[in-house]
Amino acid sequence: MNKANIFMGAGWVGLAALVAVLAASAVSLPQWFSVASTLTCVGACWVMLFTRNADEYTRGLWTAAASMAFATLLILFLGLPFAEGVYDGFRSTRAGTPGEGNEQDIPALTSIAFAILAFYVGLFWKRLRGGM
Repeated sequence: MNKANIFMGAGWVGLAALVAVLAASAVSLPQWFSVASTLTCVGACWVMLFTRNADEYTRGLWTAAASMAFATLLILFLGLPFAEGVYDGFRSTRAGTPGEGNEQDIPALTSIAFAILAFYVGLFWKRLRGGM
């Protein structure tokens, strides 16, 4: 089995694990299932990291996926705090208590979760399009 096949297999394993993580968060599944799925998804990303330079095609897939994840992080770095501030301001103004109850509503791991999701979207979008 060469590095390109390992990269492609890790992509499918990571996608399946990501779907399992999303299913675990949508449905009440045991905590161990969510943790195992998350670790599998992250492990698949590490495997793809070490096998990304197998050939030009896998390097192109990795570049597209990493670029999509990086762009998502840049957008969410500014966008999520802004959206949360607007939401908190609107909510506290409507309640008649400006400045009160402005706790963090969006978890900090949200941007990481979206970046991993964007990585797999970028990877499989490039793979489906068939481009280098």
